[in-house]
Amino acid sequence: MVKVVFSRHLYRLEAVQAAAEVYADFADIGLEVGDDEVRVTLADPDPEIGDELYDAFCNHALFESIVGHRAEAGQAEVGG
Repeated sequence: MVKVVFSRHLYRLEAVQAAAEVYADFADIGLEVGDDEVRVTLADPDPEIGDELYDAFCNHALFESIVGHRAEAGQAEVGG
C-alpha cells in the first residue's frame, strides 16, 4: 500500500478526484479530504503497472490541476 498527501494549495480537489476515477480500475483507491490536504491510499495495484502506478497517479493529478488553474485564469490549455 502506498500513501500520498496532496496539498490543496497546489492540487485541486477535482484533479485528485479525477485521477482517482481514471486509475480506479488499476488499484483500490481511498481519498480522505481535509481542509488543507487530500490523503490518497493506493492499495492492491494491478501487477502489470504496480511499479508505475504511484508516479502515473501523481502526474495525472498534477496535470489536471494545471489545466484547471489555467482554465480558471483564462489561459489556453496545455499543448493548445
